[in-house]
Amino acid sequence: MIRVIKQFLSQKEVKILNEWTLKHYEEPFFEDPRMDLYCEKTRLTTRIVTDNPPSFHHNITYPKEAFNIQKRIQTKFKITNPVYPPPFRYGIVNGIGFENGTICLHRDPQYFSNTVTVHCNFITQKPISGGITVIEEKEYNIDERDMLMYAVSEVTHRVTQTIGTKERILWCYGFCLEKNKIQEIFAQ
Repeated sequence: MIRVIKQFLSQKEVKILNEWTLKHYEEPFFEDPRMDLYCEKTRLTTRIVTDNPPSFHHNITYPKEAFNIQKRIQTKFKITNPVYPPPFRYGIVNGIGFENGTICLHRDPQYFSNTVTVHCNFITQKPISGGITVIEEKEYNIDERDMLMYAVSEVTHRVTQTIGTKERILWCYGFCLEKNKIQEIFAQ
């Protein structure tokens, strides 16, 4: 239940998404998801990670390109009436990882019965080294315009340590998909 689609994003989209992240990551809608077992605040994300009511109400104005990418994913995979994971505002999460940060081994929740949680990930800025997604102990070192799509509620995954002062920028599009749609997408 893993797919890599090469060059899904344009260079212009990558530039716009990275500029947006670097401009906004200090805003209060970016929070520490506490997924680095050893260091705090080595990663910040727009994913709702607390039950703190203000977290749910922060206004995020993602660039229009982020929504265009979401529509392109939905069109490519014929996802109609999408259901997004609850912690994803608008079905999108933006994250930034800093030097020495990792993401611990985990499996995402199945938010709704009879669905599988799927992420479509784009590493739009790679660090100097490291920051590689590892799924079921296999590394996926994708290029900056590629999409890594996988069933995060079905497989364990983590991210290796980010090395160097260049941040790792992630844009993630989440969906809760019925099992027949999962078979259709990952059988291609």
